[in-house]
Amino acid sequence: MTANELTKKIHKGIPLTQAMAFDITQLTETSITVKTGGEENINVHGTAFAGSLYTTCVLAAWGLVNSRLPDEASLVLASGHIDYLSPVVGDISARGEIPKQDFEQFLTAVNDQGRSRLDVEIQVEHEGVLAAKFTGQVHARIKQ
Repeated sequence: MTANELTKKIHKGIPLTQAMAFDITQLTETSITVKTGGEENINVHGTAFAGSLYTTCVLAAWGLVNSRLPDEASLVLASGHIDYLSPVVGDISARGEIPKQDFEQFLTAVNDQGRSRLDVEIQVEHEGVLAAKFTGQVHARIKQ
């Protein structure tokens, strides 16, 4: 799956992402970088809305894992936590990477056992500073 194909899938399945100006700017087998618009996700202080930061990170985590799942699998966020470390002004850029071995073990378990869980970390950087750190766990299962 390409970054553009995944962006379109997310826009279709989660219409709110269009209003957020959500876009996947880079996608590999083990990493993802996403962006949401600064004007679309601003709060009363002129910085990125906390809910938009969280949502951007969740979409990055879900998107990365979903891009590698078989078509007959479904994926949900089982848990998530974010630490807001410094304000973001303008576009939100989030990046995550899953170690190849962890990703392969997860995919093998999904295929062999019909389900599995995976921990994912996503980071938001702004002007070279870590602005937010999201940690979450996703749960995949083969649809019955």
